[in-house]
Amino acid sequence: MKIFKRHKDYGFWNQGIPLSKLSQLGDHKLVVRKRKNKKMKLNLSVLLLLVAFSLSAQPKIAFDKTQHNFGKVNEGDGAASYDFTFKNSGTAPLIIQDVKTTCGCTTPEWTRQPILPGATGFIKVSYDVKGRPGAIDKMITVHSNSLSSPTSLRIIGEVIPVERHPSEAFRYTAGTIRLDDMHVAFNRMYSYEKPALVVTAYNPGPDIVKIAFIDLPAYIKTEVTPATIKKGEKATIKLTYDAARKNDWGFVSDRISMILNDNKAKDYKLTVTATIEEDFSRWTAAQLQNAPAVSLDRQVIEAGKIKKGEKKAYQVKLTNNGKSKLSIRKVESGSPLVTVDAPKEINAGASAGMTITYDSAGQSGEQSKAITLITNDPKNAQIILRLKADVTE
Repeated sequence: MKIFKRHKDYGFWNQGIPLSKLSQLGDHKLVVRKRKNKKMKLNLSVLLLLVAFSLSAQPKIAFDKTQHNFGKVNEGDGAASYDFTFKNSGTAPLIIQDVKTTCGCTTPEWTRQPILPGATGFIKVSYDVKGRPGAIDKMITVHSNSLSSPTSLRIIGEVIPVERHPSEAFRYTAGTIRLDDMHVAFNRMYSYEKPALVVTAYNPGPDIVKIAFIDLPAYIKTEVTPATIKKGEKATIKLTYDAARKNDWGFVSDRISMILNDNKAKDYKLTVTATIEEDFSRWTAAQLQNAPAVSLDRQVIEAGKIKKGEKKAYQVKLTNNGKSKLSIRKVESGSPLVTVDAPKEINAGASAGMTITYDSAGQSGEQSKAITLITNDPKNAQIILRLKADVTE
């Protein structure tokens, strides 16, 4: 006769299995459980190590130097080039995502493939000196997957002009004198800089001429040397721009007044332009990690067909995905037909709407309008939106 008994640990009815065997089965189950627990703990430890390694594995770009002085370069010698070399001193592959310059006169080339930890790469910068006598002062911005991105590079120097006939070298007429340029383009500068550029004046006439400037804004200073020039003589006009006193962002433009022989009744306008930016390379690693991060739900507004004279408004959603307050420093539409109502600030984790209104009065056919946002996001300091429309009768 078999003895059927429910085992308290296993939950089954034994069929004549001796209790000693059941005891051995219990011991075996305990060993299996212990082995499973050890395996789970081991897997968890490995997982934690992998997570810790992935968090600590970061690329880091380290340049040998971030500024190069070409010294004096002859205009007739062609382009001046320099290779900025860098090393990946981090623990993950480094990728150069983009290299931006301030004008077409400066051309970059760079290492395209990922740079392994400990390996080196280059950013080659070439400056076209032809037709650009005077000071060299250009900034290059390197965007990468390094935590310190973006990185700013700078080239400086002086281009010695080739000898030209005055009629060729001084193409612009201002009264009785001639200038080599009437547009002083500072291009890009940082908000703390005070760069200077030089315009040269030439007196082809028989009379002595005195050069002066009037009604200058506080952030532009001029220095004319010598102040008076005789026939066949030249004078240098040094213009210094104080970006901090300007207290603005993005593209800025001024027209300043030059007078001759103290005659205020007749002035000659010189155009002074600059693009003022923040130098994010001066931010600490902590500042960059806690920076604002802007995103838009769209950067191209497809307005479709609009009747001529019709005015329409469009919404764009801005979101701050960063860890600190986002500032919309400036909005530029570039057209009186496009108006923008944008928030000044957006808190971390919040969103806000921006209204773009397009007036099609006087327009016809396909239209494309640009809207530029200037922000304090280090990775999106300047964002360009496009509004496209087809204006019909």
